[in-house]
Amino acid sequence: MLIGKDYKIESDGLNVSLYERRVSKKTREEYWVAIKHFSSFGNALKALVGMKVKETKLEDFRAVCEKQDELYELIDSLKVSSKGVNK
Repeated sequence: MLIGKDYKIESDGLNVSLYERRVSKKTREEYWVAIKHFSSFGNALKALVGMKVKETKLEDFRAVCEKQDELYELIDSLKVSSKGVNK
């Protein structure tokens, strides 16, 4: 599952893996690197949210926490079925 242009989540029988897109400086070829492994899809999404919030330049701690909580609630509200994610 592609998330934006720089991240994707894939799973196998044991893990859910979060990948980040990288571009070679020498050849300018695109490739994917597994950056973290999780036990569930939800945990992978939450980790991605945490990473992205930490990368922002929000300087107010309360604003960062509120944004993170808002994104977590959005993820938790998704209903997942065997056919995919339904809102």
